[in-house]
Amino acid sequence: MLVGEFRPVVAVAMASAPLVFVVCQAASATDLAFADAAVSRGIFYIQGFPSAQFGAGQGFVDLDGDRDLDVVLTGASNGLVGVYENLGAGTFANRTFSAGIAPLTAASGFSACDYDGDGDLDLYLGGWFVTNRLLRNNGNFTFTDVTAQAGLTLVGPTMASTWGDYNGDNWIDLYVTTRTTTNGNMTANKLYRNNGDGTFTDVAAAVGVDAGIDPSLLAAFFDFDRDGDDDLYVGTDKGSGGVWKNRLYRNDGGMFTEITEAANAEAYIDCMGIAIGDLNFDGYFDLYLTNVEAGNKLFMNDGGMGFIDATAAAGMARNVFSWATVFADFNNDMHLDTYICHASAPNAMFEGSATWPLMEVAQAAGVATTGTSYTASVGDVDEDGDLDLLVGEVMSSSKLYINDSPAGNHWSRLRVIGQWPNTHAVGAVLEVQAGGVTQLREIHCGSNYKSMNEFEVHIGLGVETVVDTVTVRWPATGDTRVLTGVPANIEWEIFPPELMGDGNHDGRVNRMDLFVMLAALRDNAGPLTPGLEVLDMNGDFVLDATDVAILTAKVRPIIGTIAP
Repeated sequence: MLVGEFRPVVAVAMASAPLVFVVCQAASATDLAFADAAVSRGIFYIQGFPSAQFGAGQGFVDLDGDRDLDVVLTGASNGLVGVYENLGAGTFANRTFSAGIAPLTAASGFSACDYDGDGDLDLYLGGWFVTNRLLRNNGNFTFTDVTAQAGLTLVGPTMASTWGDYNGDNWIDLYVTTRTTTNGNMTANKLYRNNGDGTFTDVAAAVGVDAGIDPSLLAAFFDFDRDGDDDLYVGTDKGSGGVWKNRLYRNDGGMFTEITEAANAEAYIDCMGIAIGDLNFDGYFDLYLTNVEAGNKLFMNDGGMGFIDATAAAGMARNVFSWATVFADFNNDMHLDTYICHASAPNAMFEGSATWPLMEVAQAAGVATTGTSYTASVGDVDEDGDLDLLVGEVMSSSKLYINDSPAGNHWSRLRVIGQWPNTHAVGAVLEVQAGGVTQLREIHCGSNYKSMNEFEVHIGLGVETVVDTVTVRWPATGDTRVLTGVPANIEWEIFPPELMGDGNHDGRVNRMDLFVMLAALRDNAGPLTPGLEVLDMNGDFVLDATDVAILTAKVRPIIGTIAP
């Protein structure tokens, strides 16, 4: 069966409709292969036993803007926040003691986002009944605590945090979940609106997303209905008893409407992880939700109308105590694989496939960590074109699983440049067409349980050596670009329309950029070279006279003439 033929949900009448699946016997082998190389590559960090707050956060984040992934880890018994600089190719230097981050006892969630629009990633550290912290990135791996100035002095049973531009002003807002009612604390979830001046205002109740007294564990912004703005899905603890439920809030112009039951998204589970991705190439995001022993859930999106429970057909119930989960194409075969952290069993990995039920391959792949692990992050730390895994294991050194899977399949990595002040394009949606299918991605910030994945968009291409088209839609403005003929096995930058032609990267497009263009054409005419993407005006990955003409037309109305 061709990849593009995989359409597991074909019935459209919501929950009562029958489902039609392609179900075949799973194979017994996998080509996925990983090896833990944390210590040999310079990362040695032992979490304590943060059982009260259900784990502590971590992430892959490029802290110095050099385009490789650094690592942040929390949860040590002494409260130290681990900061590790990637020196290139996935080897690390310990910057923990020079970063200027005060120890954080009872660390909880972690996320990183450019809240002030200065181009670098700032850190948000959640605490369990201790003050949460916002740390502004100063550069050079040092940070300044700006919590009080920002108005983010939240204290309570805080869990995960996620960022998104809920009101379309391009300033990235912060949603923090709290396990309300814990120890009698009635603090509800917070949606902190970014005021654009370094301060935040809680508007959760005002816009309808505080989730009342629900004991929330995590949340994720994503465009459920593909209408151009981010909706919000909140994972709730203690739902397996039939009282609490997950909640889906539809974004209606910056105000939210709860559509949980209408969308069949209630999931009465103890929700401890949310993975987001388009498993069946239908252009809508599906959800995988972790749970206690009652079983995880796979919700397939029914064309933006709601969800259909496809857990049994996919064979992904996993009736064990599960925490963080993430979708990622680890073997670059176009199919999203699923990684799951467990508290009472070895971690699991389901290999993506066009045939269901899916095969569980963690042991064979080398990622079946046996201790209690709450958190997982994904990113290409060694820049070799496949995705690696960072796993936090309680009372043990954090695991850095380097992906050693065979390199036969091709890939594409896309770094989307945001529109200021959303410099990392959080909320941008990409449709990547190759080999007869379209893969869907959205750039998220903190959608994993207490953890961060890389911002780069990674696409497995299988045997394809060229991406036919990449369509990028930026959030807030809705600006769109279509790129064609994108060569594989290269990381490319994608610039928003207003920056196209800014060859000297000064933030302006003027006649000086024409000189840059002409010099580039003289020296690099023909197939596009990485680093010159901003000059490929028509997005065909060829630098030629057409690009000069388009830039000339763009500049002329501004300066009146192209003469020096």
